[in-house]
Amino acid sequence: MFAKLKMLGAALGAVVLMAATAQAAPVIDFQTGLAGEGGTISWDGTNLIGSNIPIGAVNITGAPTGNGVFTVSGTAAGTGRGGPFGSLAFNTNPDNNFITLTGCIPGLSVGLNANGNCDPIDLLTGSFTGFTGGSNGLLVASGADFKAEELMDAINWSTTLPWEFFGFSMTTRGLDPDGTPGVVISTDIRNTAVPEPATMMLLGTGLLAAFRARRRQA
Repeated sequence: MFAKLKMLGAALGAVVLMAATAQAAPVIDFQTGLAGEGGTISWDGTNLIGSNIPIGAVNITGAPTGNGVFTVSGTAAGTGRGGPFGSLAFNTNPDNNFITLTGCIPGLSVGLNANGNCDPIDLLTGSFTGFTGGSNGLLVASGADFKAEELMDAINWSTTLPWEFFGFSMTTRGLDPDGTPGVVISTDIRNTAVPEPATMMLLGTGLLAAFRARRRQA
């Protein structure tokens, strides 16, 4: 009996290990970095709208290649050093629900033209599935998005798999309830890749193998 349980436990352990490996996915974290304050954000009583918000850095971890912290450049102005920076825009209104981040990542040769200069592309495009925030200007949101093919090639990841922004947050200064635009102080959009469908197939196959192994020992 002990031998049967031991074998079953080992099989299940292998399944968990394989599933964990299959589910491992890179994380891309777009941040204010050295961009400082900038852009505008407004509150209409129901939804938050932001434009030209500077994004100065991206931190990539867990990718097959291209891990590290890189500068993001583009068209948005900020109070920080360097620039111009990547430009973030979004609208949480269901009738015009979107989030976009345009710019270049020179350290990964993403968004550069033939002369090596920044020619901004859509680094991130997506939509909201939920958010909290309001007249205080603090936004915490969730949703799904896709990344630029150039960026995915740079980190050796599939261009067809969607991503989820599960850590979108920002703080602002001077946002008034009457709709007067405020200035964004800091922004963080932490993304993770959605696991491949094959992950669940792998888990199911492993469990079936463990069950058969147990029956053979019965």
